[in-house]
Amino acid sequence: MAPRIAHVDDDSDIREAVERILCKNGYEVSSYLSMQEFIDSLEDESNRPDLAILDVMVESMDSGLTTYAKIHKRFPQIQTIFLTSLGDMIRPYFEDGSHEWVCIMEKPVEPVSLLATINDRLKHTGEAA
Repeated sequence: MAPRIAHVDDDSDIREAVERILCKNGYEVSSYLSMQEFIDSLEDESNRPDLAILDVMVESMDSGLTTYAKIHKRFPQIQTIFLTSLGDMIRPYFEDGSHEWVCIMEKPVEPVSLLATINDRLKHTGEAA
């Protein structure tokens, strides 16, 4: 079974580009325009992703960070990548030692880098393609 990835970004061009790259490389992708859409989708157990790619600023300046806090507490098995134009500027919002488990990629991202990072994150769940 192909690893499931959820991607949340309010920029349709980015959502479409990421979805195209991931589908072409064998992933099952669900794209969301808002964090609330994504959170609501998690109620359906069959729809839960192995990995989530979150933008930080969607509905608000920190919606990606608050969404991460919610899902990490409830679904710690879901690996997460922040794909953001803010880059490492968001790192201070995490606890000490987070550099070991918080994955931040800066937009724009090269497809090869994104795929390598996804494969690395999925190895933590045993779901790498």
